[in-house]
Amino acid sequence: MSVSAPRRIRMVLKALSLILAVPGVLLYLASYFWGAWLLLCAIALYAADRFLAVGSAVFGSEARKLLSRAIVPVAGIGSALLIGAVIMAITGYNPISSYGALFYGGLVRNWHISVLNATPLIFTGLAIAFAFQGGFFNIGAEGQYYIGVIAATWMGLGSTLPGIIAIPAIFAVAAIAGAALNAIPIILKVKTGAHEVVTTMMFAYVVRTLSPMFIRAHGGDPALTSHPYTTDLISESVWLPMFKDFLPGANYRLHIGVLLAIGAAFLVRFILMKTDLGYKIRAVGHNPVAAMTQGISVARITAASLFISGSLAAIAGATQVLGLDHRMFQDLNAGYGWNGISIALLARNNPIGIIFTSLLWGVLDAGGQYMARTTQTPNAIIEIVKGIILFLMLAEVIYKRAGSVFGRWAGRFKTAARKGAGA
Repeated sequence: MSVSAPRRIRMVLKALSLILAVPGVLLYLASYFWGAWLLLCAIALYAADRFLAVGSAVFGSEARKLLSRAIVPVAGIGSALLIGAVIMAITGYNPISSYGALFYGGLVRNWHISVLNATPLIFTGLAIAFAFQGGFFNIGAEGQYYIGVIAATWMGLGSTLPGIIAIPAIFAVAAIAGAALNAIPIILKVKTGAHEVVTTMMFAYVVRTLSPMFIRAHGGDPALTSHPYTTDLISESVWLPMFKDFLPGANYRLHIGVLLAIGAAFLVRFILMKTDLGYKIRAVGHNPVAAMTQGISVARITAASLFISGSLAAIAGATQVLGLDHRMFQDLNAGYGWNGISIALLARNNPIGIIFTSLLWGVLDAGGQYMARTTQTPNAIIEIVKGIILFLMLAEVIYKRAGSVFGRWAGRFKTAARKGAGA
């Protein structure tokens, strides 16, 4: 059967997009910055494929929808950067040179640090977004991150298995530990209605309190070791493969965890948008009462949503141990769980958007440190910028929720008024 010319062109565009995207990523990770141009070309070819697939009218509608979803986050980021520039100017620092150093450091000089920072943020952002999609607030992702670190360190210290077996097993144990940490909050939510914001946060503090005890018991006792307040190194056989092992020129710290994180983002998107479970999670998140009338068990969806959310956050911790730290530190003040909230809100709970917002956060972190070293501008200003972004995103969410609540109240009031007038 012959293939039509437009279909043949689309097949060529898809093939070229894939051919350019894969080496583009690998070359960029190997410090060949023109790999970024290959990625841009791949994106342009993909856009052309979509244009041919759906036609100009639908493509324009999709583009407008994408822009409408992106305009608030982009405006929030721009407003935060502008306020940051005003603060710099008031305190005697040059905003132009400071921001120049920020983006040069985050995108060029220390770009690999940006990627390393973004890797756990993708996982924790996905964890928060997955719960948000079901209408739940897993604020305890920081504790689930810690339990993932503990599980991976514990398994890695005693592992004698080859990495091809041990690494998946460690990720599985970490995921189970993260899910288990959410078990009691789930029971309290389903049985008593206790809000998950309070219960998950409480368990986050419990795990952080127990962490020093674990470290002392596994090589970190200051009276018995030369490396106090850190565990022994995990077995080298369970370290995640480094890019330098198969990609000459790649930074020595970059590991395949970033590819796992990106893969997880696409997997979460598939689950939420293409599976029956994802449909039920989104239905409960949109309107639990309506979901119940359709025969959906809200209790089961609550459990599934928070179990998967906890697993994703714990996998972030396991990735950090296996890929970068290779041990657990007592002064571990990751903040990845808390920052995951900002990441998810900024991406509007879109799994693919979380990849880009995590990279933005990674750029701000790595670039802020470079900016502080080269221009003497305090890195605290960048933390203020991040806080403003979070505030603006939260303000939008609160405004929408308040509007829906007031709208329901107004509707009930009008209904009651009409009934009273009829009587």
